[in-house]
Amino acid sequence: MTSLQTLGPATRAHSAAERGFILVLTLWIIAFFGLGVAAINTWVSRAIENARVLKERAEGDLALSNAKSEIVYAVGTRPMTHRGLETGQDMKRPDITDMMSVMSADFSSSSYIAFDGRPYVLQSNPDYAVQVQDGRGLVNLNFITPDLLRRLLALYDAPETLRNQLPDTLADWIDEDDLTHLAGAEKTDYERRNRLPPANAALLTPREAQNILGWDEVPKLWEDDMKSPILTTCAVSGFNPNTAPKAALLTYIPGLTDQSATQVAEKRLESQFRHARDFMTAADVIVPNEAFFFSVSPGNCMIVDFTNRVTNERVRFSLSFIPLSQNQPWQVDYAFRVPSQYRGALDRADPGVTFPAPETLAPDPSDRNRVAGVR
Repeated sequence: MTSLQTLGPATRAHSAAERGFILVLTLWIIAFFGLGVAAINTWVSRAIENARVLKERAEGDLALSNAKSEIVYAVGTRPMTHRGLETGQDMKRPDITDMMSVMSADFSSSSYIAFDGRPYVLQSNPDYAVQVQDGRGLVNLNFITPDLLRRLLALYDAPETLRNQLPDTLADWIDEDDLTHLAGAEKTDYERRNRLPPANAALLTPREAQNILGWDEVPKLWEDDMKSPILTTCAVSGFNPNTAPKAALLTYIPGLTDQSATQVAEKRLESQFRHARDFMTAADVIVPNEAFFFSVSPGNCMIVDFTNRVTNERVRFSLSFIPLSQNQPWQVDYAFRVPSQYRGALDRADPGVTFPAPETLAPDPSDRNRVAGVR
């Protein structure tokens, strides 16, 4: 066999070049394989992450659907009172000989769910919590009067020009005509600014109001509302001081101070108001026409915040009950995911304070005191 030493210089150089080429080619092939493996690993990792996200989203959607069903079941089978939703098993009916007790639906039981936004861990799924806010306790943008709206805007230090403008632009957005209020705006005013024209109909969601001229200039109001509901567009009348946040109390109750609003909130934690006189005594104010204005029991519309206690992801939806409807006794008016900057840990959520599961609420077959809760 001929060795390399017996070959000429040219042949040895050519052989070395071939070996060098093969080495480089091998390194390139290994590099390409490495890049391919890395790309595949990246793709697999992303696919796994996407699958995980989709799984979590599907689980979250399923949990949300279950929570809606549980709330609907609870409200449809238990009575509403001034305390909220009576959920105890030892239900006591109003005294039929006491007309005021009957008219005020004075049921009582050992436990209840308050509709003032306090958190309750779902008994059926402890990874989630619900906060139910009575729509009757919020500032209703579809029915608020200009004077009350100006009072709300003053709480958020809106300049006087905005306090005069926003009631008129809101009225022009809702009314069906094309007549412009003194400080309002109609279709042509929006077209000049390349903005969506007025809907000429009631607001579907509070967030829709941000499309109205001037309403996006009070950012603190929207920030506070996103953190905890203040505004509503529920089709419900009256005002419930048992469930109203401080901003709503200060908006609707003339003469109420910040300090007295805080006192009212503290007193109703001990014992909710049974009627308007209870509230006025606690607040030390007199509200004219209170008989037509106050309603100390929750209405048929509620705003629900549904929170994942692990990820803090939160969904808000408006739930309305339509007891006279034969085909659709309840509906979700709107729903959206709360942006992450407005989410916070539910520090007040006590795992021992739960929203009862349907099987917990299910009455004993021999119990004749089962009553409908939708009013």
